[in-house]
Parts: sequence; structure tokens; C-alpha cells
Amino acid sequence: MMKKYMIKNSVLASLLAIASLSSCTDSIMDDINRDRNHPENVPAKFLLTEVITSTAFNVTGGDFSLYASVYIEHETGIFGQMYNADIRNGEPNVATTYNNAWNNAYANIKTLKIAIDKLENDPFEQGNNVSLGIAKVLLAYNGAILTDLFGDVPFVQAGEINPDNTPKYMQPKIDKQEEVYKEVFQLLDDAVILFDKKDEGSSGAIGRNDYIYGGDAKIWKKAAYALKARYMLHVLDRSADKDADMQTILTCVDNSFASAKDELKFAVYNGSSQLNPYAGFTMSRDAMGASKSLVDKMIALNDPRAKCSFMQCTDPRNYTFEQITDPAKIETAPNGEPVQTQFKYSYSMPSLAASAPTQLMSYHELMFIKAEVLARKGQNDDAYITLKSAIEAAFANLQNSIKATIDYCDFTGDADPAVDLSKTVADAYHTALKAAFDTDPLRMVMLQKYLSFFGSSGESVEAYNDYRRLKGEGKEDYIDLKNPLNVKEKFPLRYGYGQSDVSANQEVKKAFGNGQYVYTEPVWWAGGTR
Repeated sequence: MMKKYMIKNSVLASLLAIASLSSCTDSIMDDINRDRNHPENVPAKFLLTEVITSTAFNVTGGDFSLYASVYIEHETGIFGQMYNADIRNGEPNVATTYNNAWNNAYANIKTLKIAIDKLENDPFEQGNNVSLGIAKVLLAYNGAILTDLFGDVPFVQAGEINPDNTPKYMQPKIDKQEEVYKEVFQLLDDAVILFDKKDEGSSGAIGRNDYIYGGDAKIWKKAAYALKARYMLHVLDRSADKDADMQTILTCVDNSFASAKDELKFAVYNGSSQLNPYAGFTMSRDAMGASKSLVDKMIALNDPRAKCSFMQCTDPRNYTFEQITDPAKIETAPNGEPVQTQFKYSYSMPSLAASAPTQLMSYHELMFIKAEVLARKGQNDDAYITLKSAIEAAFANLQNSIKATIDYCDFTGDADPAVDLSKTVADAYHTALKAAFDTDPLRMVMLQKYLSFFGSSGESVEAYNDYRRLKGEGKEDYIDLKNPLNVKEKFPLRYGYGQSDVSANQEVKKAFGNGQYVYTEPVWWAGGTR
């Protein structure tokens, strides 16, 4: 984090006068210049507060998800860098594209490793087992999202520091994705054990400094199991025993969230001074429009989300909107071929959900994971029942986001904006899908999972991961993206490393090359080699 220290000229002159009169020693001057507002040594629980916030806002809900929403066609990029990403004009393969999010993730890793060291070795901190478990879950999460998006990445040596707080490795080595995943699973397994204990260190329990669960170890344990289920699914095609691993995934699901109340989500946005990052981006850039590919899929399925999830800007100067209730009237932006302009195309309503939570791991994702595994095992009746729970939870999540937009934005039109994605509506939709589900259960599960990750929750990265897994199996038509550039081998199979390390780390620079590998080399778990 960059810190600015501003000293007024008069203060500086006074200090210089004092120094000349009293011959201040270096130690006195060091004490005068010490920054008392940013102490060097703070309890780990406060470090975890910082990382929880940064992970949700900068990593889950930030650039990673915004770009994924374009590649996976949840949105169409219509302006600026999102337009360039949509038409594949440099943006997917240049090192500057993801640099901010890359740096944020590595800053989190460094802070987490400092926190873990304090919790394991500082007598003042030892015994705070819940805090240590949280740190390990967050480290696993940040490491996993980096390797999922970038492939082989620095992880084991990244963020390691010497006793004097200098970096231990100036150019940390790149670890193979398979090895990063081993670390991720070990961190989660360690956390599960720690969550059976309590915070008993002298520095005190994390409590309300945990913005997600308030230090509740039982729910954090559920979250660790949920993430393990997600990551085991990612690497399933690399499994030496798929049947055994699928059963382990189902066991993890059973040990995880009982309902949406348990979700691993960041729900502190107030819609004024603190905005959901997706809404904040839309407010500042207006860079994305309603995806033709997505809307067409919804219309083909007679999906009730199509009738309440989009709006048109009727007055750009006053930022006023009108909800679109007839899907045929949605002004969709053609994927890969939009006109670069603002306010022409319709908006997705969740794109301005200022107070909607960021989902690090949702209940509907967990249910979709279960439904996918059951479908892969041929247990189709159970998969269909589970799909119902997944759709109900996904509808409720989207309804919450749309209501947040209605609360935040000004609307015109004869009728007040409304949304009905209730359990009754979701169940009727689920019933209407039965014939298509019976024809190809896995296809329908994956398509519904894809549609459910549309919105303001930061879940487009996971949709991107699913598509790449399916592509590795030759089943990418289950989602059927429409950007014509994909046919010309211009679908980004991964993200390109951040500029900071392409410039400073020789291993990363060599691996990056000219950046064109993002179009040709899938990550390891999707069939690639790195």
C-alpha cells in the first residue's frame, strides 16, 4: 500500500531549526519522523480485517470478476478497457490489464503470511486458533484464485519476509499449479482442525474484527469445507480416482452450508459511502451493456430472470432508468461486435446493486456443485432435486441484488420497478426444465449454474472456471458462448501475469513472453501443462 507523508513547510522549518540549535542525534530524528498513525506491529486480528476487506472488494469483486464477466458473456464490454476486452484488442494479453488485482492478491498473501507467523510464533498471539484458521482459509482462497486465473504462479516463496521485515525472496519462484493446489488443500485441512478450537491467545479473539462471521468458528469450518468442494471440482479431471474424489466432494458439501445464511460473503456495503465494487465500477465507467448471448439464453428457456434483470437509461445526465419487463425490448449488445458507445445498450440491473454483498462462496454455488457431481455419477433423480435448491437460492440472491438497484437508482415509467424471483417462481421454472434435464442432466446443471452466476456478487470468475473445465472436456457447447472471435481462437484461456512481476521477476517475465499464450495454453486443471 502506498503511503503519503505530507509535512508542511512551516513544520519542516521548525524541525530544522530545532536540529541546528540542539544538534539532534539520528535516533531523535528517527523518533520525530516515526509514523504513529501506521504502527509496524499490530495484532493479527486487525491484519485479518484488512485482508477480509481487500479479498472481497479487490480480489473477488474487482477486476478479475469484471473481465471474466465479459469473457464469459455475462456482460458485453461496450466502452474503454471492457470494450477492448470484448473485441480482444490487446486487453486480454497485455501485462497491465490485471496488474492492480494481481498486486492486491499478492499484498493479501504477504499480509496473511505475516499474520500466520505471528499467530504461530508470537507468545502474545499463540493460542488464537480461530484467527489462525481464518488466515489459512484466506491464504488458500487468494492462492487458489491466482492459480485458477494465471496457472503456474509464485506462491510458496511469495510474501515471505525476513525478521527485519525485508522481502526474503526478491524474485519468488513460480510454482506449478498442481503444487499450488496441494498447498491450498493443506491450508484448508489445517483450518478445519483449528476451527474445532478457540481463540485463547493474550491478544484476544478476532470477534467483530471478522466482517464475515464475527469469529464464529463453526461457520468458518463450513466455509472451509465449501471451498474444498469447489477446488476439488476444479481438479477433478486430473484425479487418479474420480469416483473417490466425487464422493469426497459430496462429503464436503454435507459438512458445509445448511442454507444461504451460512454463505461466505462480504455484506457490509451501505449503498452510499461503501459501494459494491461492481456498482462502483458501473457508476464510474458505464463500460458494460446487456449481453446478447446471455439474454438470448434466458429467452430460449423462458427464464423469469429475463423479465426483471435489465433496464434502460432514459436520462444519462440525471442517471435515470426504466426497468424492462418485456425481454424482446432489451437493447442487447452483440458479443464481440458492439458499437463502442455509452447509454445506447440496456444495463443489467445488478450492475448498479450498490449494497448487494460480494459472494466469496455462495450457498447456490454449493448446491450446483452437488448437483454437478450427482449428475456425473449418474444419480439423476438426486441431481434434479438438488438443482431445485440451487435455483431457489440463486433466484433469491439475484432478487436481493435487483432490489438493491431499485433502492439505489432513480426510475421513470408508468410502473414502479418490481422483481419476483420467489420460491414459487423458481420452483415453476425448475419444473419446466424437467424435459431438457432428462435429455442431458449435466448440460442443464452447468447451464443453470452459468446463468446463476450472472450479477453483482462477483461470481463470474467461477463461471469462467466452469467454462474452461468444460472446454477441457470438449463440452464447451453446454454454455455456448457467441463471441465470433472465440471461433478464431481468441477466447482467453487464462489471464496474463501482472506488469509488476513481468518487469521485476525474471521467471515471470520469461513465462509471460509476448502474452499471446493466453489464447493457446489452458491451465493445468483444464488440460494444459502450466
